[in-house]
Amino acid sequence: MAETLWRECAEWLIKQQVILPDHRVTWPSAQVLDLVYTLRDGVVLCQLLNKLISGCIDLKEISLRPQMSQFLCLKNIRTFLQTSQNVFDISSSDLFEPSMLFDCTDFGK
Repeated sequence: MAETLWRECAEWLIKQQVILPDHRVTWPSAQVLDLVYTLRDGVVLCQLLNKLISGCIDLKEISLRPQMSQFLCLKNIRTFLQTSQNVFDISSSDLFEPSMLFDCTDFGK
């Protein structure tokens, strides 16, 4: 079941044009960690929200190339989470802590 869910998520991100069709998450050898590492810096997540509602995140406010700087990645992830709550009305109980994504813990949440 979990194998199917993360692959469906990756396919949806491709359909939303926030990751490329030939991204490593589509490779036959891909694993869930490939998706985790793709989302880990928060950039794709912020771009996704902006794709769903144009302009909901000022892309000048996020670091598009955080190069795994913990500070910049967590800032991007926090921006995603705040926008998810404020614009998309998602309850904080349905979201994760920024460190959970950055540290790759409890990815199922």
